[in-house]
Amino acid sequence: MLNKAQYTYNTGMHGRDRFSTLRRQTSDMLAKAQTFMQRGDYAQAELMCKNALNTWRNNNAPRSEEAHIITFLGKCYEAQRQFQLAYDLYFEALPHLTGTNYDDVYTAMLYVSERMGTFSQYTKPAIDEPPYDPYGGR
Repeated sequence: MLNKAQYTYNTGMHGRDRFSTLRRQTSDMLAKAQTFMQRGDYAQAELMCKNALNTWRNNNAPRSEEAHIITFLGKCYEAQRQFQLAYDLYFEALPHLTGTNYDDVYTAMLYVSERMGTFSQYTKPAIDEPPYDPYGGR
């Protein structure tokens, strides 16, 4: 008979479902990607994240659970200043997500939108408006 620790180790933290092995593999790939990101090797991290995402999708895993992979890959794109790729990735993932996963990806998408200058038309002063002076014209 297995004790609780042995059962948890043998079945993984997600229990005995058909995706537990895939979750573990994906988690391992993302851990390697994070190591590359910490070293500043975003191109290699991007490859690891793409591999994790492709593996996840090729196994027909639930799209609702891929937010973590999406955010990792998006951060790789952002670090390489590939903002359009990050935006497209986030935008494509949103319909499949709910709850905090949706919130996390949506927030990342808004950040990328801001970096791309999407909101700059709303922050530019009018032509006849003087620039902001924090000292009130002194």
